[in-house]
Amino acid sequence: MFFCKLCSVSLLSLNLFFSVTLRYAKENSSPTNLQLDPVLSAEAKVEQLIHKSNFLNKLSSYAVVTASALNLRSSPNTKEPAIKVLNKGTHLLSLSAPNKIWLKVKIPQGVQGWVAQEHVKLYLPEGLPYYAGKFNSTSFTSSLEAIILQYMKEVYTKKKLKRNDKLSIVVQDLTTGKLLVSLRSRQSVKSASTIKVPILHAYMIQRFNGNFIESSSHKKLIEEMIRFSNNQSTNTIIKLLGGTENIQRILNNTKLYKELNLKETIPEDGRTYRNKISAADLNQLFVNIWFKRVIGAKYSAQINKEAAREMLYLLSLPGHSWLKDRIKADTCFSANKSVKLWDKTGFVKGVNGNAGVIEIDTPHGRRAYSLVMFMEREDYQTIEGDANRWSERVSLHMRKISEITFAFISNRYESYYECGRSQLIRYTKLALAPRPLQTSL
Repeated sequence: MFFCKLCSVSLLSLNLFFSVTLRYAKENSSPTNLQLDPVLSAEAKVEQLIHKSNFLNKLSSYAVVTASALNLRSSPNTKEPAIKVLNKGTHLLSLSAPNKIWLKVKIPQGVQGWVAQEHVKLYLPEGLPYYAGKFNSTSFTSSLEAIILQYMKEVYTKKKLKRNDKLSIVVQDLTTGKLLVSLRSRQSVKSASTIKVPILHAYMIQRFNGNFIESSSHKKLIEEMIRFSNNQSTNTIIKLLGGTENIQRILNNTKLYKELNLKETIPEDGRTYRNKISAADLNQLFVNIWFKRVIGAKYSAQINKEAAREMLYLLSLPGHSWLKDRIKADTCFSANKSVKLWDKTGFVKGVNGNAGVIEIDTPHGRRAYSLVMFMEREDYQTIEGDANRWSERVSLHMRKISEITFAFISNRYESYYECGRSQLIRYTKLALAPRPLQTSL
């Protein structure tokens, strides 16, 4: 039996030290219509967490499929037909005492059956570091926000990035709807190619409003704009929609955007600096796409669903092999086929951006979260040499933050993934140290 070491306090105990959910002393940067975690006293939350941990441990343990494919059978017998074929990485609830051959399990959809035990790994959720002393009074949106601040503090201290390379980031748990991270989220930044998602939004509004009839050539242009980030196709769509001013008016009418400022078409060399957006704006757009309300309340649920489905499809398409995202590509979970990503990247000298929705497998079903990141150097003329080298450097840190976020969400829903966990533990310990966190983003 291969049980992971069970720490004394459940994973969720990490949150108790950051349960005060007032904003970090930086700005009033909460995206609109997002509910923050309720304020809980440390003592009350400890009791809740210990109770939950004990309750879960008595009821069941967890398992994850290690084979490339595994049959779920109605009884512990190879002669029984498979109820379902489980892919590698599928999380299960273990319902029986382990033995050498068979294990009774329940999959997240509620179906019960038997699997060959040699092809699963048994585990119990492993807790994160626990600090029993008095925590400093600085408040955060969540513990994940404090961990990311700690990571950035170290990056600046060790001079891996310059302090004028500023991070803007929003992370939202789409299962609970709760905001986890909001750092410089209302800061207006150069949007680069991430502006193409709001342009797609305007296209969908105009299309479903009957302002034009979509043709096969329109579909091709839209796919080229999102999938391959084609600037010429983007400019053709902008012209179709009546120009940048009209697109701005269309999007302003949605009341979804606060910092969006669409000023120019994309130059031939791709060097667009005048178009601006915020991480909060992009996050709100992705949240509305995910929850199928992207076109707005004046349209039916069916139309909203159709528009959202088409937008997610476009955002899931693979682009050029050399066009890598900063959320999944080159991360430790990049090869994990159970992790799905819908996203759009953007880069121009002085800004690196990525916005998307990530969905992972857990013992309780699939769970999703949004992640929007920009790393911007506003005075981009100070970047020496090839801007691509600067981009590669900041991309590395954006991916590290993505790995930490992946580990945090995975642990929150009791999934077994090693990816990002060691980093998460390390920066958790540093963030929980009994001293004020001094970081300027």
